[in-house]
Amino acid sequence: MNSMKQWISLAVCMVMMFALMPDVHAAEKQPELRNLAKGLSYEWSETPESSYPDTGNKLTDGIIGGLNVLDPAWTGHLHKTREIVFDLGSSKSISSIKAHFLQDWPGSAILFPLTVSMYASDDKQHWGTLANKATEHLWSDGPPVDQYYVWDGNKDGVEKPGHDATMAYARYIKVTFSMHPRAWSFIDEIEIWGTDGKAKGAKMVHADPFTYLQPGKDTAGISNLSLLYNGYYANGEGNWTNEKLIPEISYINKEGKPVDWFFDGFLMLGLMTPQGRDFGGGGSYLSDWKWYLDKTLSDQGDLHQLNEATKEVGAKLGQPKHKSKVVMMIPNPGEYLSDFGDVDGDGIMENFNEGIVGKEAALANRQKAVSWWIQEVKKRWNIQNYSNLELVGMYWLDEQVSTSETGPETLRLVNKLVHDQGFKAFWIPHFLAYKSFMWQDVGFDAAAFQPNYYFEQLNVDRLEDASNIAKSYGMGVEMEFDDRMLTDKVFRDRFYDYLKGGVQYGYMRNAFKAYYKGSGPVLKNAAASTDPEIRNLYDSLYRFTKGTYSS
Repeated sequence: MNSMKQWISLAVCMVMMFALMPDVHAAEKQPELRNLAKGLSYEWSETPESSYPDTGNKLTDGIIGGLNVLDPAWTGHLHKTREIVFDLGSSKSISSIKAHFLQDWPGSAILFPLTVSMYASDDKQHWGTLANKATEHLWSDGPPVDQYYVWDGNKDGVEKPGHDATMAYARYIKVTFSMHPRAWSFIDEIEIWGTDGKAKGAKMVHADPFTYLQPGKDTAGISNLSLLYNGYYANGEGNWTNEKLIPEISYINKEGKPVDWFFDGFLMLGLMTPQGRDFGGGGSYLSDWKWYLDKTLSDQGDLHQLNEATKEVGAKLGQPKHKSKVVMMIPNPGEYLSDFGDVDGDGIMENFNEGIVGKEAALANRQKAVSWWIQEVKKRWNIQNYSNLELVGMYWLDEQVSTSETGPETLRLVNKLVHDQGFKAFWIPHFLAYKSFMWQDVGFDAAAFQPNYYFEQLNVDRLEDASNIAKSYGMGVEMEFDDRMLTDKVFRDRFYDYLKGGVQYGYMRNAFKAYYKGSGPVLKNAAASTDPEIRNLYDSLYRFTKGTYSS
């Protein structure tokens, strides 16, 4: 009996041992990860500032900088996007990348990068995007704080979220980070975790095109989109007339006659209400929205003026059926108003404040307000029955993704409403816009990136920086100028810098473009000027839109 028990016990042990063997074998197959970048050399697109230099492999020496700005582990950078390229020597399997940054604001004028991007390549020429990572701490006043920007293949996947690949297989890794033009960026360590050879779950990263958004289906066929600001201005600059519009719809020769079409799309947008409330910042009410619709779509409103101007130019050019394409703004409903107005007549004010009604109700109310707006625009448009206009799109007025938790979700809801009505969704984020890289993920069809070079004293390489960012995100470019260029040589030179940049960096011929021109009729005044230098501004811009400008 005892021997039988012993035999049974031995048999059970052997069964258990064999049952465990596959797990042990599988465990042995799992690659041992290590920091492939440790001790490795790398290439900077521009070396750190001399006051905070990289004295030798500071990014890979394994020394993590502390919260003291004087810690010698940190390297310091100013002004322009930086790129750091690592050569791993041969293709390896990469599971994660980590980049370590410091913020000390306003004490030492150091800010986190808004975006850190990570790429992989086999040949150092063609790069595939692993991740664009936004700051999680945002920009805020306070004591020094550090932050890691991390791509994790297990969580983020390769190429697109949800892909079955969990590791990238590549030889070269590139990390880039953007900067505020008036602040430092401090970085000290980059870690690239992985293993030699091609591990299970590793996948070669397909190269991204890194090209501008080109005119076509996604832009509703618009190549050059003119921004017409028609909100409230005390001086009346937001009131458009036939006379102001004709030099934008058509190219006017020196005798004042239309000889060709000019801009092929027009964005109607307003910033302020007569009461000083902001359409873009989420502070306007339903009564303000109705005021703008009345002003824009009334019998003698701004769109009527645009229609009549197009009709007049079409007659003179022998193309009476020509239609100007129109994009209408969508005001930002915001996230804090609790008494926006009653859009559906149920006697209840729409409340956008999550703290009062909760996340789901606030989102639903914002969606209801935007849906009302789109439907109202469409209804009033149909009533007017414009003979020479075509409504092709809607434009989200807020120039960045909200930093709130519901920011991306709100945009997805808005853009679904736009698409449901058969329109294209347009957006023009500013240079420092939060999460602008995710514009396609939240449903926009067309986006133009703002260089913001015209408005302040910046190095001209800002245009190169902006064009590179636009290409990396697949956006078009915004051209920026206003009536100051008519009287001030500084702004005139900046205007020409944009044109020259278009030739040098390729966005003149190869990109969808939007044109910020301020709030006044700057092109009318330039076209009518008897000063050859001022008139040349108008002529040069026309040639630029046709892709024939040369400096």
